[in-house]
Amino acid sequence: MDGTTGAERPPTSPDRLRARYPILSPWLALPLALAGMAALAVTLLRPEAALPAGVNPWQPAALACAGLAVLLLLAVTIHAACQQRSQSIRERQELRDANAALVAQVTRQQAVMDRLAQSERKYREIYETAMEGMFTIDIPGRFLSANPALLAMLRYDSLEQLQAEVQDATVSFYMDQDNREAITQALLTQEEVGSVPVELRRRDGEGFWVAISARIIRNADGRAVAFQGSVRDITQWRRDRQAMEAALDAAEMANRAKSEFLANMTHELRTPLNAIIGFSEIIATEAMGPMGQPAYREYAHDVHDSGQMLLSLINDILDLSKIQAGKKELSEKLVDVPRLIRSSMRLVAERADKGGVLLETEMEAELPPVRADEVALKQILSNLLSNAVKFTPQGGKVVCGARVEADGGMSLYVRDNGIGMREEDIATAMEPFRQIEGSHSRSAGGVGLGLPLVLALARLHGGDATLESTIDIGTTVTVILPPTRVQAMPLAFLRSVIPA
Repeated sequence: MDGTTGAERPPTSPDRLRARYPILSPWLALPLALAGMAALAVTLLRPEAALPAGVNPWQPAALACAGLAVLLLLAVTIHAACQQRSQSIRERQELRDANAALVAQVTRQQAVMDRLAQSERKYREIYETAMEGMFTIDIPGRFLSANPALLAMLRYDSLEQLQAEVQDATVSFYMDQDNREAITQALLTQEEVGSVPVELRRRDGEGFWVAISARIIRNADGRAVAFQGSVRDITQWRRDRQAMEAALDAAEMANRAKSEFLANMTHELRTPLNAIIGFSEIIATEAMGPMGQPAYREYAHDVHDSGQMLLSLINDILDLSKIQAGKKELSEKLVDVPRLIRSSMRLVAERADKGGVLLETEMEAELPPVRADEVALKQILSNLLSNAVKFTPQGGKVVCGARVEADGGMSLYVRDNGIGMREEDIATAMEPFRQIEGSHSRSAGGVGLGLPLVLALARLHGGDATLESTIDIGTTVTVILPPTRVQAMPLAFLRSVIPA
């Protein structure tokens, strides 16, 4: 429709044809036919008036009738042709209008399709480049789609490979099937779940942690047809959290150890200090009589021993603090190991005799010297020997020895057949300021610095220390020095440069 009225519409080709040739119109042909019939009647009725003399009046009548018939036929034919042409023009116009409307509709549809394609491209770009893994899984557990991030997490090369190798994702990837059941039940109940931590299994069997979010996809009938969701790798976050929790536990344990240490230190410091103060006061006031009394000599020895005990305790605390602070420096020189062992055993010989403990040595005939801090090594052996004698009952035996290992390093060890300890207590015994609970350990005293100090001094030399123990069988502590500290020097030459 062009929106114009019939009077305003421009004339078509048939209208222009009739305007140019009015004879072609049937309404003009009818008067002409009537005029012709009137002329024919006059001719027939008064031929002498209408025709020249000697002319048959039927001849012009016949000609007139034939002309009239031809004229009528021509007028009707031309009119029909004009009508058909007009109809054809109208149909072509309607066809052009319909075609224009169809073109406009196709253009609009193409614009919609272009917008849909652009939106799909944007979604596909997000899907392909997302850092999170995205998936769609049907109800039996088969993968319908998986983006590259998820394929990388699971260590598959392509979606086709994943689909070929995995028939049921819920069975193949969940490390703990209880988690799978819990998530499935939550989905069925809530229609969706968000950020649930789950441990999954990669293609090579390695486990890793993800936060999974998923929802149910239903068809028009409301029937569940698939699960759709995303997974985010939280393995590193979980490790950091576990490390933080471990650090908090360690800090709490260190705090408890500090409290235990302070409690033990109160007793360990008071005992020698009370002896020092008490015996020195007796000597100073001559409470037992004049200074010549033999008891004063014994009290003086007690004062001396208490002072040495207090000094050793304070030195251990200071040494361990220096090592932990990185302030401890080694004064290295060549050390004769057999001489070191013998001198260390002399320090505990008197205590061993009082406790009825036998001391023995185990050494190879020729031991090479080691480059180390001799005071630190003597401190290691004296601590180990003191602990061994302390926790070995009367009639027991303590052995101190050394040997060269197959890798060229050297091991110093102290072995006893004392009370021993449980396997789960070994780690506690190696921690600073910690003591193993037990009636014998409480009666033996100490603040729990011996073994931690031994371990710290061994590591300061680039070595290590190990502890093996069994209840009622005994304990063996081994200090391992690295091969770089063992010197290839004959023992005879060493004795020539280091006096005994």
